[in-house]
Amino acid sequence: VHINNFSPDVEYDYIIVGAGTAGCVLANRLTEDPNITVLLLEAGPVDSDYGLSIPLLQAEYFMSTLSWGYKTAPQKEGFLLSKNQEVYWPSGKVMGGTSSINGMFYARGSLADYDNWAKMGADGWKYDEILPYFLKSENSLLNEGNKYHSTGGPLTVSYPSYIPELDKDFVEVGRKLGYRVGDYNAESPFGFSHIQVTVRNGKRVSTSKAFLHPVLNRKNLFIGTGVTVKTVIFSGNKAIGVSYVQYNIETVVKSKREVILSAGVVESPHILLLSGIGPSLQLNEAGIIIISDVPVGKNLHDHLLLPLDYILSSDDDRYDTVLHYSNILTFNTLYQYLINGGGQLSSPALRSNAYITLDSERNYSYPTLQVKFLAGVASGSKMWIELFSSNRSSLNKDILELKGYSLLLCPLHPKSVGELYLNKTHPESQPIIDPHYLEDPDDIKYLQDALKVALKIGGTLSLNRKGVKLFAEMMNSPFKFDTDEFWRWYIQNLAYSSFHYTGTCKMGSADDPSTVVDSRLRVKGVTGLRVVDASIIPESLSGNTVAAVMMIAEKAADMIKADVYEA
Repeated sequence: VHINNFSPDVEYDYIIVGAGTAGCVLANRLTEDPNITVLLLEAGPVDSDYGLSIPLLQAEYFMSTLSWGYKTAPQKEGFLLSKNQEVYWPSGKVMGGTSSINGMFYARGSLADYDNWAKMGADGWKYDEILPYFLKSENSLLNEGNKYHSTGGPLTVSYPSYIPELDKDFVEVGRKLGYRVGDYNAESPFGFSHIQVTVRNGKRVSTSKAFLHPVLNRKNLFIGTGVTVKTVIFSGNKAIGVSYVQYNIETVVKSKREVILSAGVVESPHILLLSGIGPSLQLNEAGIIIISDVPVGKNLHDHLLLPLDYILSSDDDRYDTVLHYSNILTFNTLYQYLINGGGQLSSPALRSNAYITLDSERNYSYPTLQVKFLAGVASGSKMWIELFSSNRSSLNKDILELKGYSLLLCPLHPKSVGELYLNKTHPESQPIIDPHYLEDPDDIKYLQDALKVALKIGGTLSLNRKGVKLFAEMMNSPFKFDTDEFWRWYIQNLAYSSFHYTGTCKMGSADDPSTVVDSRLRVKGVTGLRVVDASIIPESLSGNTVAAVMMIAEKAADMIKADVYEA
């Protein structure tokens, strides 16, 4: 096995920076040709921590050493419960990247998303053109029986093996309210359903487990872990290698053909900027020689997440089955998982979901609101407790002891757009991340309207249940409950990131001044350099990002191979 058995004295055909969601797919597909050598460099360690494979422990790793642990700049709007109004951004720093620590939610987005990419100048990225790459990866256990799923690929996609009765009730409520119930990764993305997850036999299937581990014995694949890439090295305008640090020693390793950045929405643009690729004014201020003046770091998109919590009465028959920080790791849950591979631990925390539009948007071809269902109180979860640990005065302290369920509202197409740029005083430190959350007033207005829809769903779900309470009514607010002022205050306190960041190396037409890479993912103004990860996604998806990133890597591998054979 070639982990940490590479040499800086050897030139490799391709150097892939980041063994994350995209990098693992690329490494697998490119090394299918035994005549191609690939060096895969990862800043984090091998994904050997057993806990990573247990689906329900996902949040345990968000704030661990296996995450980059970014913090945004203080936000002007919202995040009043967060210290300095900063937002914590988890991102995987381990083999498999964020696919090793995420919620395992497999959602491709809508057909209209990709057709719009093509309209924006990304030739070859219409839905009909990229569907084969979704299918190529997939080994579906869904039994949906349609042309939108396939079997035989490396990536298992399944429904959760453990689905509480509350989740079933949530989906049934959608049916009663007139929404479609069915497969959201098919022709229509709309409706209620249990979520599709990257889980096999009760264990997480990251891209590392699916694509990388099965091919570790390939003699043309070399891997380095604990390797922090600093810059891309150029000869003129051609990328010829990278400068990296491993074991506190800075070294250069060279590529014969290409350097491929798959380091993620923060690290890929950061490496480009430090390498002289980015806005000329910013690079001049940092004293960096300009190689290509392109808008690296602009066009930052993310989805917000707003919890709407309902508290169950202790005599409700579902009370003991809901998630609570005190009953995740118990003798019973561990026994069920270790002996039978089942129970709560075998499935992610989120098991059901809805993609809908507001009443005024019924003619839309794509959903604008995602409603995730949690059979537990989101605001009392370990993650929320840690995120808001600096200031919880607005939350009723009793929430830590309460059990219930939550609707998590995720607006899919916000108007606020952010940016990422170098820290002027310390360019090599974490770049400044400013998502500009909620700065467009329409985004707050949309969430206020979305809450009305969610209250209808939650209210229907609470019918015939004794003593169900809306947690919002229990909060210590200066405003009267259920007024516009109250809900605006609620949004500004409790909305957080969904961790669906995209866009900082935007893909599109080479002639478009807003793009960083062309439709073949080649960085503009240079040769021998591509970006292949979520940073190339040109606008917010109508869903989560991991499925799209795997598709992007599958398509990129084919494009890279085609370029080799054409040459």
